[in-house]
Amino acid sequence: MLGLDRITPGVRQILWLVVVGWLWQLLGPLVVPGEWLADVPQAVLSGQLWRLLTYPLAGGLSVSTLLAGFFFLPFACSVENSLGTVRFRRLFWGSTLLAGVVTQLVNFLTPAPALFGLLVPALAVATAFALLNWRETVYFLFVLPVKVPVMLGVTAAGILLTPPACWASLYSPMLLATLMIKRNWLMQMEAFNKPATGRRRSRLGQDFKGPKVSPLRPNFRSPEISEAEAQVDRILDKLRTDGMASLSADEKEVLDSHSKRLRLGDERM
Repeated sequence: MLGLDRITPGVRQILWLVVVGWLWQLLGPLVVPGEWLADVPQAVLSGQLWRLLTYPLAGGLSVSTLLAGFFFLPFACSVENSLGTVRFRRLFWGSTLLAGVVTQLVNFLTPAPALFGLLVPALAVATAFALLNWRETVYFLFVLPVKVPVMLGVTAAGILLTPPACWASLYSPMLLATLMIKRNWLMQMEAFNKPATGRRRSRLGQDFKGPKVSPLRPNFRSPEISEAEAQVDRILDKLRTDGMASLSADEKEVLDSHSKRLRLGDERM
């Protein structure tokens, strides 16, 4: 079970917003009558555009909200640790906005139900988690071991049990998560293949004291650096050929460490 000290910053912020939304649902009607958070299509069309982003905060302590939060929390922390807080927030709020807009478009064709609770962003987070940890095993209700591809397949199939008017709204965050993870992989590969120059090369330990070493003269690089780069190159070749799911935990750790060193060098230039 996750402790409060292990909850990541982006997830902690969302949990606090959910608590504020719950308090607003309890006390808000005493000040302003009516429900003001859920994504009700008719209300959005009347100009209440904030509902496209606030509906994850609606739902209060309902069973569906609690279940979505129960599955959302551990997956979300893992995804934020992998993507970083900024990209995690983009995933959460981007999937929220996309599903809200899709609901409005569906409503022009057939009456669409209102959106509320963490279900929509939880689907996006679960998809991102599955793509980032494809060969892992998760424990359903902390008891039943389930392979990640099976979990994702069951989730996608379960959406078909909902009313057809909900399908586009529920599949759209999963599609967005897939595109964001793929883009993140491409950015990582581009960063790894980008040659180190200037101060960035020095931060990576590729310089000796004195004149800068040309990247076209590998004979002047230390054997340790050359061996580390060769290991990264082998992992990148495997990534390009077989995809992220083919990498072991140790190989992912090597890539993450190398990516952090590259980002640190760019930030200090």
